[in-house]
Amino acid sequence: MSDEKIRRQLREFNAIFKETDAIYSRFAKRSGLSDCAFWLLYSVREADENCTQKEICGQWAMNKQTVNSALKVLEKRGFITLVPSETDKRSRYIVLTEQGERFALENIDIIFQLEQLTLQKMTDTERDAMIEINRRYYKLFEAETRNIVD
Repeated sequence: MSDEKIRRQLREFNAIFKETDAIYSRFAKRSGLSDCAFWLLYSVREADENCTQKEICGQWAMNKQTVNSALKVLEKRGFITLVPSETDKRSRYIVLTEQGERFALENIDIIFQLEQLTLQKMTDTERDAMIEINRRYYKLFEAETRNIVD
C-alpha cells in the first residue's frame, strides 16, 4: 500500500474522530459545561458504582489538575459531592446530588439514548467490527509509541 494512500486514510480517520468529538463538545456547551466537566458527569452517570477522580483520569486520559478543576466547578454548581472512601482515605467518591441527578437526566442521559439509537442502526457484525478494529488500532499505535513517549 502506498504511503500516500495511508496518509489519506489517516487524515480521514482523524477527521471522523474529531467530528465525532465535536458532537460531544456541542452537547457539553449546550449544557453549559466544559468538555472535561461533561465527561466527568458522563462517567459518573455511566458508572455501575461510585467512581473516584483517579479512575476518571485513567478512563479518559485526563490529567489530575484538569479533572480537579472541573470537579470544583461541578461541586460549586451543586451537581456533585465528594465523599471520602472508607477504604482509602486519599480517595473520594464523586456522587451526584439531587440537583446533579436532575441535570444529568436532562443533559447527559440524552447522549446515552442517542448513542444507543445510533448503535441500534448498525448490525451486530458492524458493531463488533467497529470495536475490534478500533481496539486493534489502539494496541498497534500504543506499541509504536511506547518507546518514544515512555
